[in-house]
Amino acid sequence: MPTVTLSLDASDLAHLRWAVSPAWELTASVRALARPADRAVHMPWLSAHRADPLLTGRSAARELTVASPGHLPGFLAPTPHSPLTGLDEELARVRDTPAEVVRQDLAAVFGERIPARLVPLGRAPRRELTSVTDELRRYWDRALAPTWPRIRALLESDIHHRARVLTDRGPAAMFADIHPGLAFDPAGSTLRIALRRSVPTDTHRRLDGRGLVLVPSAFAWPDLHVKTARPWTPVIRYPVRGVGTLWEAAPDATDLAAALGATRARLLDLLDTPASTLELAHRTGLAAGGVSAHLHRLAAAGLVAPHRTGRTVLYARTTRGEALYR
Repeated sequence: MPTVTLSLDASDLAHLRWAVSPAWELTASVRALARPADRAVHMPWLSAHRADPLLTGRSAARELTVASPGHLPGFLAPTPHSPLTGLDEELARVRDTPAEVVRQDLAAVFGERIPARLVPLGRAPRRELTSVTDELRRYWDRALAPTWPRIRALLESDIHHRARVLTDRGPAAMFADIHPGLAFDPAGSTLRIALRRSVPTDTHRRLDGRGLVLVPSAFAWPDLHVKTARPWTPVIRYPVRGVGTLWEAAPDATDLAAALGATRARLLDLLDTPASTLELAHRTGLAAGGVSAHLHRLAAAGLVAPHRTGRTVLYARTTRGEALYR
C-alpha cells in the first residue's frame, strides 16, 4: 500500500488542531455519488440523491469534483481553521483563490489534459469560480443541508473524543485510534500515512512548522486524505468515528425504560458516542427543548455530563451511565 511519511517538528505538534470542513464534505459527497460502489455505509443517502442534477449535468462544478479519480484540486476545499467553520465562509475562500493557485491546482490534477469545460476556469478564475460555487451551494441546499446538523454533531463528537485521547494518552495513541493507516513514531517525530487510492510522487514530506489540521469526515470513509502542498496548511481528513450510525433509524427504548422513562432511556442509549441536543432531537424526532430538559434530568442523576466544544455542548455518558450497560 502506498505510504507518505510526514516529518513533524515541535512546532507542528504544538499547532496540531482539529477543524470541520463543510466544503470538503460537499465535494467528497459528490464523489461518493459518482462512485458509490465502495460507499455502502452511505447507501440510504446515496439512494436518495443519486439523480441529483449536479451528477447528471456536465458543468464545471461536476468536472472539478469527479473528473479525476485521484484527487481534488486543492482550492475546492481549503484547509479549515476551526471546528466552527461554516460553508459560506469556505465558499468565499474558494471564490477568492488567487488565479495562479487555481492554475497550479488544475495542472497538478489534470496535467496538460484539462477537460474542455475547465479551460475557461484557467483563463478567468475569478469569474468562473463564482459560477462554480453558486452551483455547489445549490447542490448543498438540496442534498446536504437537511442532514447537516446530524453530520456536524457527529464530527464535533469525534473531535471531542480525539482531543480527550490526545490529552490522556499522547499523540501516538491518538493517531492510532483515528485510523489503522496512521502510525506516529515519537522517537523520530514522524507520521506514517497509508493511502489506499492515490500513489504519491513525494513520499517524504516535512511540515516545517506549518502545523497540522485533522478533519473528521463522514464522506471520507473508508480512506485517509492528506494535503501538504503550499499555500495550504497541511491537513489530514479521516473517517469520522461512528459513521456507521449516521443513517440508522432511531432505536427502540432500552430495558431501562421502566426505571427512567422511555424517552430518557432512549436518549441514554443514543449517547454511546457524545452528541449535541440538536443531533439528539433530529435522531429522535423530539423538540430540542424537550431533549434538553431530559438531558438535564439525566445529568442531575449523574448518568450523563455536558462537554463544550467551541459553541457546541456535547453530552456523553458518565462512568455511572456506562455501568448501566454492563
